[in-house]
Amino acid sequence: MKLRYSNLLILSAFFVIGISAISVSCKSKEAEGEKLAQTYCASCHLLPSPEMLPKNVWQYSTLPYMGIMMGVATEINGLEKPLSDYAILRPASQMISDEDWLKIKRYYLANAPKTLDMPNYENLEELKGRFEIQKTNIAIQGATIPNFTAVTIDTINQKIIAGDQSNRVIWVLDQNGKPTQTITNQNALTNIDLTNAKNSQYLLTYIGTTTQANPDVNGSAEQVEIKNNAFVNAKKLLPNLNRPIEVITKNLDESPEDELISNEFGFKEGGLSIWKKDTKNQYQKQVLSTQTGATKTIVMDFNGDKRNDILALFAQGDEQIILYLNKGGLKFEAKQLLRFPSIYGTSSFDIADINKDGKFDIVCTAGDNADFSTILKPYHGVYVYTNTGSAGSPQFKQSYFFQQNGATKVIPRDFDNDGDIDLVSIALFPDNDHRPLEGFIYFENTGDDFKQKTLNINHLGRWSVIDAADIDHDGDIDMVLGSHPVAKFPAGFDQAWKQGSGLIILRNKTK
Repeated sequence: MKLRYSNLLILSAFFVIGISAISVSCKSKEAEGEKLAQTYCASCHLLPSPEMLPKNVWQYSTLPYMGIMMGVATEINGLEKPLSDYAILRPASQMISDEDWLKIKRYYLANAPKTLDMPNYENLEELKGRFEIQKTNIAIQGATIPNFTAVTIDTINQKIIAGDQSNRVIWVLDQNGKPTQTITNQNALTNIDLTNAKNSQYLLTYIGTTTQANPDVNGSAEQVEIKNNAFVNAKKLLPNLNRPIEVITKNLDESPEDELISNEFGFKEGGLSIWKKDTKNQYQKQVLSTQTGATKTIVMDFNGDKRNDILALFAQGDEQIILYLNKGGLKFEAKQLLRFPSIYGTSSFDIADINKDGKFDIVCTAGDNADFSTILKPYHGVYVYTNTGSAGSPQFKQSYFFQQNGATKVIPRDFDNDGDIDLVSIALFPDNDHRPLEGFIYFENTGDDFKQKTLNINHLGRWSVIDAADIDHDGDIDMVLGSHPVAKFPAGFDQAWKQGSGLIILRNKTK
Protein backbone atom coordinates (compact mmCIF):
# COMPACT_ATOMS: atom_id res chain seq x y z
CA MET A 1 0.00 0.00 0.00
CA LYS A 2 2.77 2.40 0.87
CA LEU A 3 4.49 1.65 -2.40
CA ARG A 4 1.31 2.19 -4.38
CA TYR A 5 0.57 5.38 -2.46
CA SER A 6 4.07 6.70 -3.11
CA ASN A 7 3.73 5.89 -6.80
CA LEU A 8 0.42 7.73 -6.85
CA LEU A 9 2.04 10.77 -5.25
CA ILE A 10 4.83 10.66 -7.80
CA LEU A 11 2.35 10.34 -10.68
CA SER A 12 0.25 13.19 -9.26
CA ALA A 13 3.32 15.38 -8.96
CA PHE A 14 4.27 14.70 -12.56
CA PHE A 15 0.66 15.43 -13.59
CA VAL A 16 0.65 18.78 -11.75
CA ILE A 17 4.05 19.65 -13.16
CA GLY A 18 2.81 18.71 -16.63
CA ILE A 19 -0.30 20.87 -16.34
CA SER A 20 1.78 23.76 -14.99
CA ALA A 21 4.22 23.39 -17.84
CA ILE A 22 1.38 23.41 -20.38
CA SER A 23 -0.14 26.47 -18.67
CA VAL A 24 3.19 28.31 -18.70
CA SER A 25 3.68 27.30 -22.33
CA CYS A 26 0.22 28.57 -23.30
CA LYS A 27 0.74 31.87 -21.48
CA SER A 28 4.11 32.22 -23.13
CA LYS A 29 2.56 31.66 -26.57
CA GLU A 30 -0.21 34.17 -25.78
CA ALA A 31 2.37 36.74 -24.71
CA GLU A 32 4.26 36.08 -27.92
CA GLY A 33 1.05 36.49 -29.92
CA GLU A 34 0.32 39.78 -28.16
CA LYS A 35 3.82 41.06 -28.94
CA LEU A 36 3.42 40.05 -32.59
CA ALA A 37 0.06 41.83 -32.76
CA GLN A 38 1.69 44.98 -31.42
CA THR A 39 4.44 44.63 -34.03
CA TYR A 40 2.30 43.92 -37.07
CA CYS A 41 -1.15 45.35 -36.31
CA ALA A 42 -0.24 48.42 -34.27
CA SER A 43 2.11 49.55 -37.03
CA CYS A 44 -0.98 50.43 -39.11
CA HIS A 45 -3.61 51.43 -36.55
CA LEU A 46 -4.37 51.65 -32.84
CA LEU A 47 -4.34 48.08 -31.56
CA PRO A 48 -7.77 46.74 -30.49
CA SER A 49 -7.78 44.55 -27.41
CA PRO A 50 -9.30 41.04 -27.57
CA GLU A 51 -11.98 42.09 -25.08
CA MET A 52 -13.54 44.49 -27.62
CA LEU A 53 -15.24 41.74 -29.65
CA PRO A 54 -16.69 38.30 -28.85
CA LYS A 55 -14.67 35.23 -29.72
CA ASN A 56 -16.94 34.13 -32.56
CA VAL A 57 -16.69 37.56 -34.23
CA TRP A 58 -12.92 37.49 -34.01
CA GLN A 59 -12.83 33.94 -35.36
CA TYR A 60 -15.22 34.19 -38.27
CA SER A 61 -15.09 37.86 -39.29
CA THR A 62 -12.45 40.20 -37.90
CA LEU A 63 -9.39 37.91 -37.92
CA PRO A 64 -10.07 36.63 -41.47
CA TYR A 65 -10.37 40.25 -42.60
CA MET A 66 -7.06 41.03 -40.86
CA GLY A 67 -5.61 38.03 -42.69
CA ILE A 68 -6.65 39.59 -45.99
CA MET A 69 -4.97 42.88 -45.12
CA MET A 70 -1.75 41.01 -44.26
CA GLY A 71 -1.93 38.85 -47.38
CA VAL A 72 -2.03 35.53 -45.47
CA ALA A 73 -2.63 33.06 -48.29
CA THR A 74 -3.82 30.19 -46.08
CA GLU A 75 -6.44 32.49 -44.56
CA ILE A 76 -7.54 33.99 -47.86
CA ASN A 77 -7.85 30.65 -49.65
CA GLY A 78 -10.39 29.47 -47.09
CA LEU A 79 -12.66 32.50 -47.24
CA GLU A 80 -16.32 32.32 -48.19
CA LYS A 81 -18.62 35.11 -49.32
CA PRO A 82 -19.02 37.91 -48.45
CA LEU A 83 -15.49 38.02 -46.99
CA SER A 84 -13.98 36.48 -50.11
CA ASP A 85 -15.08 39.56 -52.07
CA TYR A 86 -12.59 41.59 -50.03
CA ALA A 87 -9.64 39.44 -51.11
CA ILE A 88 -8.85 42.12 -53.70
CA LEU A 89 -7.54 44.19 -50.79
CA ARG A 90 -4.66 41.78 -50.18
CA PRO A 91 -1.16 43.28 -50.54
CA ALA A 92 1.21 42.24 -53.29
CA SER A 93 3.04 39.84 -50.98
CA GLN A 94 2.36 38.20 -47.63
CA MET A 95 3.42 40.46 -44.76
CA ILE A 96 3.70 37.85 -42.00
CA SER A 97 4.69 34.21 -41.74
CA ASP A 98 1.99 31.57 -41.30
CA GLU A 99 3.48 30.64 -37.93
CA ASP A 100 3.38 34.19 -36.57
CA TRP A 101 -0.13 34.71 -37.95
CA LEU A 102 -1.36 31.65 -36.05
CA LYS A 103 0.20 33.00 -32.85
CA ILE A 104 -1.70 36.29 -33.27
CA LYS A 105 -4.94 34.38 -33.86
CA ARG A 106 -4.37 32.23 -30.77
CA TYR A 107 -3.77 35.34 -28.66
CA TYR A 108 -7.06 36.95 -29.69
CA LEU A 109 -9.15 33.80 -29.50
CA ALA A 110 -7.72 32.82 -26.09
CA ASN A 111 -8.48 36.21 -24.54
CA ALA A 112 -11.73 37.21 -26.25
CA PRO A 113 -14.94 36.94 -24.20
CA LYS A 114 -17.85 34.77 -25.27
CA THR A 115 -20.13 37.83 -25.27
CA LEU A 116 -19.73 41.55 -24.61
CA ASP A 117 -21.08 43.01 -21.40
CA MET A 118 -23.56 45.72 -22.30
CA PRO A 119 -24.33 48.54 -19.83
CA ASN A 120 -27.72 48.96 -18.23
CA TYR A 121 -29.73 51.31 -20.40
CA GLU A 122 -30.68 54.66 -18.94
CA ASN A 123 -34.30 55.69 -19.32
CA LEU A 124 -34.73 58.41 -21.93
CA GLU A 125 -37.07 61.19 -20.85
CA GLU A 126 -39.36 62.51 -23.57
CA LEU A 127 -38.46 65.97 -24.82
CA LYS A 128 -41.65 67.98 -24.66
CA GLY A 129 -42.50 71.38 -26.13
CA ARG A 130 -39.22 71.98 -27.92
CA PHE A 131 -39.94 70.61 -31.41
CA GLU A 132 -42.98 70.10 -33.59
CA ILE A 133 -42.72 66.88 -35.59
CA GLN A 134 -43.70 67.41 -39.23
CA LYS A 135 -43.99 64.55 -41.69
CA THR A 136 -43.30 65.37 -45.32
CA ASN A 137 -45.48 64.25 -48.18
CA ILE A 138 -43.07 63.08 -50.85
CA ALA A 139 -43.85 60.05 -52.96
CA ILE A 140 -43.20 58.61 -56.40
CA GLN A 141 -45.58 56.18 -58.05
CA GLY A 142 -44.17 52.67 -57.95
CA ALA A 143 -41.27 53.74 -55.72
CA THR A 144 -39.37 51.39 -53.41
CA ILE A 145 -38.71 52.10 -49.74
CA PRO A 146 -36.85 55.43 -49.60
CA ASN A 147 -33.23 55.34 -48.45
CA PHE A 148 -31.88 58.82 -47.80
CA THR A 149 -28.12 59.33 -48.06
CA ALA A 150 -27.95 63.14 -47.79
CA VAL A 151 -30.01 66.03 -46.49
CA THR A 152 -29.13 69.73 -46.27
CA ILE A 153 -30.95 72.86 -45.18
CA ASP A 154 -30.27 75.83 -47.46
CA THR A 155 -31.06 78.79 -45.20
CA ILE A 156 -30.29 81.39 -47.88
CA ASN A 157 -33.00 80.15 -50.23
CA GLN A 158 -35.02 78.49 -47.45
CA LYS A 159 -34.96 75.07 -49.08
CA ILE A 160 -34.35 71.47 -48.10
CA ILE A 161 -32.36 69.25 -50.49
CA ALA A 162 -32.40 65.51 -49.92
CA GLY A 163 -31.11 62.50 -51.87
CA ASP A 164 -32.95 59.15 -51.96
CA GLN A 165 -30.52 56.47 -53.14
CA SER A 166 -33.01 53.64 -53.69
CA ASN A 167 -35.30 55.65 -55.97
CA ARG A 168 -32.44 57.67 -57.53
CA VAL A 169 -34.23 60.91 -56.72
CA ILE A 170 -33.10 64.27 -55.36
CA TRP A 171 -35.90 66.17 -53.68
CA VAL A 172 -36.15 69.94 -53.16
CA LEU A 173 -38.65 71.15 -50.57
CA ASP A 174 -39.59 74.68 -49.54
CA GLN A 175 -39.40 76.01 -45.98
CA ASN A 176 -42.88 74.62 -45.29
CA GLY A 177 -41.82 71.11 -46.25
CA LYS A 178 -43.69 71.12 -49.55
CA PRO A 179 -41.92 69.37 -52.48
CA THR A 180 -41.11 71.86 -55.24
CA GLN A 181 -38.59 69.97 -57.40
CA THR A 182 -38.03 66.29 -58.20
CA ILE A 183 -34.82 65.44 -60.04
CA THR A 184 -34.77 61.79 -61.15
CA ASN A 185 -32.14 59.31 -62.38
CA GLN A 186 -29.49 60.47 -59.92
CA ASN A 187 -26.68 58.52 -58.30
CA ALA A 188 -26.33 58.23 -54.52
CA LEU A 189 -25.96 61.75 -53.13
CA THR A 190 -23.72 62.17 -50.07
CA ASN A 191 -23.14 65.91 -49.69
CA ILE A 192 -24.50 69.31 -50.77
CA ASP A 193 -22.05 72.21 -50.50
CA LEU A 194 -23.81 75.57 -50.11
CA THR A 195 -20.87 77.91 -50.70
CA ASN A 196 -22.50 79.42 -53.80
CA ALA A 197 -26.13 78.98 -52.74
CA LYS A 198 -26.70 82.75 -52.96
CA ASN A 199 -26.23 82.28 -56.71
CA SER A 200 -28.57 79.26 -56.63
CA GLN A 201 -25.59 77.00 -57.36
CA TYR A 202 -24.87 73.80 -55.45
CA LEU A 203 -21.82 71.55 -55.40
CA LEU A 204 -23.14 67.98 -55.18
CA THR A 205 -21.08 64.95 -54.17
CA TYR A 206 -22.11 61.54 -55.50
CA ILE A 207 -20.53 58.44 -53.96
CA GLY A 208 -21.54 56.37 -56.99
CA THR A 209 -24.55 54.19 -57.71
CA THR A 210 -24.70 52.81 -54.17
CA THR A 211 -23.35 53.51 -50.69
CA GLN A 212 -22.53 49.82 -50.20
CA ALA A 213 -18.82 48.97 -50.06
CA ASN A 214 -17.51 48.21 -53.54
CA PRO A 215 -14.35 48.74 -55.63
CA ASP A 216 -16.04 50.86 -58.31
CA VAL A 217 -14.54 54.27 -58.95
CA ASN A 218 -17.58 56.15 -60.24
CA GLY A 219 -18.09 58.95 -57.74
CA SER A 220 -18.09 62.60 -58.76
CA ALA A 221 -18.52 66.23 -57.76
CA GLU A 222 -20.87 68.33 -59.88
CA GLN A 223 -21.87 71.97 -59.83
CA VAL A 224 -25.54 72.47 -60.68
CA GLU A 225 -28.44 74.89 -60.69
CA ILE A 226 -31.90 73.51 -60.00
CA LYS A 227 -34.80 74.59 -62.19
CA ASN A 228 -37.98 72.95 -63.53
CA ASN A 229 -37.29 69.51 -62.03
CA ALA A 230 -33.87 69.37 -63.65
CA PHE A 231 -30.28 70.44 -63.28
CA VAL A 232 -29.26 73.29 -65.56
CA ASN A 233 -25.77 74.56 -66.33
CA ALA A 234 -24.45 71.34 -64.79
CA LYS A 235 -20.67 70.90 -64.70
CA LYS A 236 -18.91 67.72 -63.60
CA LEU A 237 -15.93 69.28 -61.83
CA LEU A 238 -14.33 66.09 -60.48
CA PRO A 239 -15.12 62.78 -62.21
CA ASN A 240 -13.86 59.29 -61.29
CA LEU A 241 -13.65 59.79 -57.55
CA ASN A 242 -13.21 56.80 -55.26
CA ARG A 243 -16.44 56.64 -53.22
CA PRO A 244 -16.38 60.29 -52.09
CA ILE A 245 -18.34 61.30 -49.00
CA GLU A 246 -17.80 65.04 -49.31
CA VAL A 247 -16.37 67.62 -51.70
CA ILE A 248 -16.40 71.22 -50.46
CA THR A 249 -15.26 74.63 -51.72
CA LYS A 250 -12.79 76.67 -49.64
CA ASN A 251 -9.93 79.09 -50.18
CA LEU A 252 -6.64 77.67 -48.94
CA ASP A 253 -3.92 79.82 -50.48
CA GLU A 254 -3.04 83.38 -51.42
CA SER A 255 -4.94 83.37 -54.72
CA PRO A 256 -8.53 84.66 -54.68
CA GLU A 257 -10.02 81.57 -56.33
CA ASP A 258 -11.31 78.78 -54.11
CA GLU A 259 -9.95 75.25 -54.14
CA LEU A 260 -11.92 72.01 -53.82
CA ILE A 261 -11.31 69.58 -50.95
CA SER A 262 -12.35 65.96 -51.49
CA ASN A 263 -12.93 63.23 -48.91
CA GLU A 264 -12.78 59.87 -50.68
CA PHE A 265 -13.78 57.06 -48.33
CA GLY A 266 -12.63 54.64 -51.00
CA PHE A 267 -12.38 50.86 -50.88
CA LYS A 268 -8.87 49.74 -51.64
CA GLU A 269 -7.73 53.33 -52.08
CA GLY A 270 -9.14 56.62 -50.82
CA GLY A 271 -7.82 59.78 -49.29
CA LEU A 272 -8.00 63.48 -48.57
CA SER A 273 -7.01 65.79 -51.44
CA ILE A 274 -6.94 69.42 -52.55
CA TRP A 275 -7.85 70.31 -56.13
CA LYS A 276 -6.57 73.56 -57.65
CA LYS A 277 -7.21 74.94 -61.11
CA ASP A 278 -4.23 75.28 -63.41
CA THR A 279 -3.67 77.85 -66.17
CA LYS A 280 -5.87 75.75 -68.48
CA ASN A 281 -8.75 75.89 -66.01
CA GLN A 282 -8.33 72.19 -65.20
CA TYR A 283 -8.31 70.87 -61.63
CA GLN A 284 -5.02 69.34 -60.50
CA LYS A 285 -4.91 67.01 -57.52
CA GLN A 286 -2.69 67.45 -54.47
CA VAL A 287 -2.94 64.51 -52.06
CA LEU A 288 -2.73 65.19 -48.33
CA SER A 289 -3.37 61.58 -47.33
CA THR A 290 -4.00 58.33 -49.20
CA GLN A 291 -5.70 56.70 -46.22
CA THR A 292 -9.13 55.20 -46.81
CA GLY A 293 -12.03 56.40 -44.69
CA ALA A 294 -11.71 60.14 -45.38
CA THR A 295 -15.15 61.30 -44.27
CA LYS A 296 -15.40 64.96 -43.31
CA THR A 297 -13.34 68.14 -43.09
CA ILE A 298 -13.85 71.37 -41.17
CA VAL A 299 -11.95 74.28 -42.71
CA MET A 300 -11.12 77.39 -40.67
CA ASP A 301 -8.17 79.25 -39.17
CA PHE A 302 -7.45 77.13 -36.09
CA ASN A 303 -4.21 78.77 -34.92
CA GLY A 304 -4.85 82.44 -35.68
CA ASP A 305 -2.31 82.91 -38.49
CA LYS A 306 -4.99 84.06 -40.98
CA ARG A 307 -4.68 80.92 -43.09
CA ASN A 308 -7.42 78.30 -43.43
CA ASP A 309 -6.42 74.98 -41.87
CA ILE A 310 -8.10 71.58 -42.37
CA LEU A 311 -9.46 69.38 -39.59
CA ALA A 312 -10.21 65.92 -40.97
CA LEU A 313 -11.79 62.66 -39.85
CA PHE A 314 -10.59 59.29 -41.15
CA ALA A 315 -13.10 56.61 -40.18
CA GLN A 316 -11.65 53.40 -41.62
CA GLY A 317 -8.70 51.29 -40.48
CA ASP A 318 -6.54 53.84 -38.71
CA GLU A 319 -9.44 55.84 -37.27
CA GLN A 320 -8.23 59.30 -36.32
CA ILE A 321 -8.81 63.05 -36.39
CA ILE A 322 -5.93 65.04 -37.91
CA LEU A 323 -5.34 68.79 -38.01
CA TYR A 324 -3.54 69.96 -41.16
CA LEU A 325 -1.96 73.31 -40.35
CA ASN A 326 -1.63 75.58 -43.37
CA LYS A 327 1.96 76.75 -43.86
CA GLY A 328 1.22 78.73 -47.02
CA GLY A 329 1.52 77.81 -50.68
CA LEU A 330 -0.73 74.79 -50.16
CA LYS A 331 1.82 73.21 -47.83
CA PHE A 332 0.43 71.59 -44.69
CA GLU A 333 1.78 70.14 -41.46
CA ALA A 334 -0.20 67.17 -40.10
CA LYS A 335 -0.89 66.94 -36.37
CA GLN A 336 -2.80 63.95 -35.02
CA LEU A 337 -5.35 65.10 -32.41
CA LEU A 338 -7.25 61.89 -31.64
CA ARG A 339 -6.84 58.23 -32.52
CA PHE A 340 -9.30 55.39 -31.98
CA PRO A 341 -9.14 51.56 -32.10
CA SER A 342 -9.66 50.23 -35.60
CA ILE A 343 -12.96 48.53 -34.73
CA TYR A 344 -14.62 51.54 -33.04
CA GLY A 345 -16.61 52.46 -36.13
CA THR A 346 -16.06 56.20 -35.84
CA SER A 347 -18.89 57.74 -37.85
CA SER A 348 -18.93 61.56 -37.45
CA PHE A 349 -17.35 64.53 -35.73
CA ASP A 350 -17.87 68.24 -35.21
CA ILE A 351 -16.44 71.06 -33.12
CA ALA A 352 -17.89 73.56 -30.64
CA ASP A 353 -16.85 75.39 -27.49
CA ILE A 354 -18.56 73.05 -25.04
CA ASN A 355 -17.14 74.49 -21.82
CA LYS A 356 -17.05 78.17 -22.86
CA ASP A 357 -13.29 78.61 -22.46
CA GLY A 358 -12.79 80.10 -25.93
CA LYS A 359 -11.20 76.95 -27.42
CA PHE A 360 -12.75 74.43 -29.78
CA ASP A 361 -13.70 71.06 -28.34
CA ILE A 362 -14.46 67.92 -30.36
CA VAL A 363 -17.64 65.84 -30.34
CA CYS A 364 -17.76 62.60 -32.27
CA THR A 365 -19.71 59.38 -32.63
CA ALA A 366 -18.67 55.75 -32.82
CA GLY A 367 -21.33 53.49 -34.25
CA ASP A 368 -20.63 52.26 -37.78
CA ASN A 369 -22.03 48.72 -37.57
CA ALA A 370 -22.32 47.69 -41.21
CA ASP A 371 -19.13 45.70 -41.63
CA PHE A 372 -18.27 42.22 -40.34
CA SER A 373 -19.07 42.65 -36.64
CA THR A 374 -22.73 43.58 -36.72
CA ILE A 375 -23.35 43.26 -32.99
CA LEU A 376 -24.21 45.72 -30.24
CA LYS A 377 -21.07 47.24 -28.75
CA PRO A 378 -20.79 48.99 -25.36
CA TYR A 379 -18.29 51.57 -26.69
CA HIS A 380 -20.65 52.87 -29.37
CA GLY A 381 -22.06 56.28 -28.59
CA VAL A 382 -21.32 59.98 -28.32
CA TYR A 383 -17.91 61.21 -27.12
CA VAL A 384 -16.96 64.71 -25.99
CA TYR A 385 -13.28 65.66 -25.94
CA THR A 386 -12.33 68.88 -24.16
CA ASN A 387 -9.46 70.98 -25.47
CA THR A 388 -6.90 71.27 -22.66
CA GLY A 389 -4.18 72.80 -24.82
CA SER A 390 -3.63 76.18 -26.43
CA ALA A 391 -4.71 77.70 -29.74
CA GLY A 392 -1.39 76.85 -31.34
CA SER A 393 -1.10 73.43 -29.71
CA PRO A 394 -4.51 71.86 -29.04
CA GLN A 395 -4.67 68.79 -26.77
CA PHE A 396 -7.78 66.76 -26.04
CA LYS A 397 -9.09 64.77 -23.09
CA GLN A 398 -12.28 62.73 -23.01
CA SER A 399 -14.77 64.46 -20.72
CA TYR A 400 -18.05 62.69 -21.57
CA PHE A 401 -19.24 59.43 -23.06
CA PHE A 402 -22.89 58.56 -23.65
CA GLN A 403 -23.64 55.04 -24.81
CA GLN A 404 -25.82 54.93 -27.93
CA ASN A 405 -25.88 51.82 -30.06
CA GLY A 406 -24.93 52.50 -33.66
CA ALA A 407 -24.47 56.26 -33.21
CA THR A 408 -24.19 57.81 -36.67
CA LYS A 409 -23.97 61.58 -36.41
CA VAL A 410 -23.80 64.23 -33.69
CA ILE A 411 -24.59 67.93 -34.12
CA PRO A 412 -23.61 70.57 -31.52
CA ARG A 413 -25.90 73.64 -31.45
CA ASP A 414 -27.64 75.92 -28.97
CA PHE A 415 -31.06 74.45 -29.64
CA ASP A 416 -32.80 76.07 -26.65
CA ASN A 417 -31.23 79.53 -27.07
CA ASP A 418 -29.86 79.63 -23.51
CA GLY A 419 -26.28 80.45 -24.50
CA ASP A 420 -24.66 77.01 -24.22
CA ILE A 421 -24.12 74.13 -26.60
CA ASP A 422 -26.57 71.23 -26.65
CA LEU A 423 -26.12 68.06 -28.70
CA VAL A 424 -28.34 65.98 -30.94
CA SER A 425 -27.35 62.55 -32.19
CA ILE A 426 -28.95 59.92 -34.41
CA ALA A 427 -28.29 56.18 -34.64
CA LEU A 428 -28.58 54.11 -37.79
CA PHE A 429 -28.01 50.92 -35.77
CA PRO A 430 -30.05 51.31 -32.55
CA ASP A 431 -31.05 48.46 -30.26
CA ASN A 432 -34.54 48.45 -31.66
CA ASP A 433 -35.51 45.42 -29.58
CA HIS A 434 -34.73 46.97 -26.20
CA ARG A 435 -34.06 50.70 -26.64
CA PRO A 436 -35.75 51.89 -29.85
CA LEU A 437 -35.97 55.53 -28.77
CA GLU A 438 -32.16 55.85 -28.86
CA GLY A 439 -32.42 56.38 -32.61
CA PHE A 440 -32.70 60.09 -31.75
CA ILE A 441 -31.21 61.55 -28.57
CA TYR A 442 -31.25 65.19 -27.47
CA PHE A 443 -28.55 66.16 -24.95
CA GLU A 444 -29.62 69.23 -22.99
CA ASN A 445 -26.65 71.12 -21.58
CA THR A 446 -27.25 71.69 -17.86
CA GLY A 447 -23.98 73.56 -17.27
CA ASP A 448 -21.93 70.76 -15.76
CA ASP A 449 -23.49 67.80 -17.56
CA PHE A 450 -25.89 66.76 -20.32
CA LYS A 451 -29.39 65.44 -19.71
CA GLN A 452 -30.45 62.86 -22.27
CA LYS A 453 -33.92 63.14 -23.76
CA THR A 454 -35.67 61.81 -26.84
CA LEU A 455 -38.60 62.27 -29.20
CA ASN A 456 -41.10 59.58 -30.09
CA ILE A 457 -40.02 59.41 -33.74
CA ASN A 458 -38.32 56.01 -33.90
CA HIS A 459 -41.28 54.47 -35.79
CA LEU A 460 -41.02 57.18 -38.49
CA GLY A 461 -37.57 56.16 -39.66
CA ARG A 462 -34.19 54.55 -39.12
CA TRP A 463 -32.21 57.77 -39.11
CA SER A 464 -29.15 57.91 -41.33
CA VAL A 465 -28.77 61.62 -42.15
CA ILE A 466 -29.57 64.86 -40.35
CA ASP A 467 -28.99 68.59 -40.75
CA ALA A 468 -29.70 71.49 -38.41
CA ALA A 469 -30.27 75.16 -39.30
CA ASP A 470 -32.89 77.90 -39.02
CA ILE A 471 -34.93 77.11 -42.12
CA ASP A 472 -37.86 79.41 -41.33
CA HIS A 473 -35.71 82.36 -40.13
CA ASP A 474 -37.49 82.63 -36.79
CA GLY A 475 -34.34 82.68 -34.66
CA ASP A 476 -34.01 79.05 -33.55
CA ILE A 477 -32.43 75.89 -34.96
CA ASP A 478 -34.65 73.41 -36.80
CA MET A 479 -33.71 69.93 -38.02
CA VAL A 480 -34.40 67.63 -40.96
CA LEU A 481 -33.91 63.85 -40.68
CA GLY A 482 -33.74 61.20 -43.41
CA SER A 483 -34.33 57.46 -43.00
CA HIS A 484 -32.36 54.53 -44.43
CA PRO A 485 -34.14 51.30 -43.45
CA VAL A 486 -32.39 48.98 -45.91
CA ALA A 487 -29.13 47.79 -44.32
CA LYS A 488 -27.82 45.33 -41.74
CA PHE A 489 -29.63 45.14 -38.40
CA PRO A 490 -27.82 44.19 -35.21
CA ALA A 491 -30.99 44.32 -33.09
CA GLY A 492 -34.48 44.36 -34.54
CA PHE A 493 -36.38 45.77 -37.50
CA ASP A 494 -39.43 48.02 -37.26
CA GLN A 495 -41.92 47.27 -40.03
CA ALA A 496 -43.17 50.85 -39.70
CA TRP A 497 -39.92 52.03 -41.30
CA LYS A 498 -41.29 50.81 -44.63
CA GLN A 499 -44.16 53.28 -44.44
CA GLY A 500 -44.19 57.00 -45.15
CA SER A 501 -41.69 59.22 -46.90
CA GLY A 502 -38.74 58.67 -44.56
CA LEU A 503 -38.11 62.43 -44.31
CA ILE A 504 -39.28 64.53 -41.37
CA ILE A 505 -38.80 68.11 -40.15
CA LEU A 506 -38.37 68.99 -36.49
CA ARG A 507 -39.51 72.60 -36.13
CA ASN A 508 -38.01 74.35 -33.16
CA LYS A 509 -40.67 76.10 -31.07
CA THR A 510 -38.29 77.99 -28.76
CA LYS A 511 -39.20 81.27 -30.46
